[in-house]
Amino acid sequence: MSFPILSIIILAPIIGAILIMVLPKEEHKLIKIVAALSSFVSLILSVYIYVAYDAAQGGFQYLEEILWLEQFGISYSLGVDGLSIPMMLLTGLVIFTAIFASWTVDTRVKEFFAFLLVMVAGIFGVFAARDLFWFFIFYELVVIPTYVIIIVWGSTRKEYGAMKLTLYHAISSAFILISIISTYIYASNQLGFGTFDIQTLATVQYDPFFQKTIFLLMLIGFGILVPMWPMHTWAPDGHVASPAAVSMLLAGVVMKMGGYGLIRAALFFFPEGAIFWAPLIAVFCIINVLYGALIAMVQKDLKYVIGYSS
Repeated sequence: MSFPILSIIILAPIIGAILIMVLPKEEHKLIKIVAALSSFVSLILSVYIYVAYDAAQGGFQYLEEILWLEQFGISYSLGVDGLSIPMMLLTGLVIFTAIFASWTVDTRVKEFFAFLLVMVAGIFGVFAARDLFWFFIFYELVVIPTYVIIIVWGSTRKEYGAMKLTLYHAISSAFILISIISTYIYASNQLGFGTFDIQTLATVQYDPFFQKTIFLLMLIGFGILVPMWPMHTWAPDGHVASPAAVSMLLAGVVMKMGGYGLIRAALFFFPEGAIFWAPLIAVFCIINVLYGALIAMVQKDLKYVIGYSS
């Protein structure tokens, strides 16, 4: 295993959150400085891996792998390629600016910044994971802090917005989990051993019917997060209810997780399924663009404009 730079990017916000939780709650300025510094570490390292990435070689780089539950084929496996590395950089930029956008927060400051850092650690993990098990764990790590931040520090109809966002994300998670388990079982029967490794799963020859079925499940699961019409209604309410930092993360990177998951898992594993459902996806995308633009044009609240336009 090479120098664990990806683990440091993920762990820096978590360590920052732990440090914040042990600080006295009256030390608002120090808490914010710790949050800014921990996000700055992730940002600088994200810039480094982006600049140092060998585009000529391509493929996954900065690999890290530790066997964890070997009998189930689960490994702590990280790596970034041309698809995920720009998302790592984007996440670093957004969280660093989001910290300063939240500098005026003065209610339960330590809890706010701790949850915000845990949330962004999950986002980094989603983009760096090469193991579907950890991909899902990091995905879920994003949802819980998001709910707590909105319902405690949110604004307009925060309870409604938080519950709606969480409910939609729970449905999304259910479809994704079913897809992952189904893929794991099918691949295990074909390979003779269990694995959640993304690159290994991509080598399996999946039955056409299986591809069409599981691709559809992943399309629904990740489509909710994108958000794709008609599964989009959580986004406007979620944006309006969210504090500025969470709204920045939702629009800037969390929604991108849906598109990333579709490409990384659904398209990577099930190309025949993608071809089969492509006409339906095209129709949904056209409706998404037209409907979102038209509704955004008549909104008076800027957050609703962002929610519909994104």
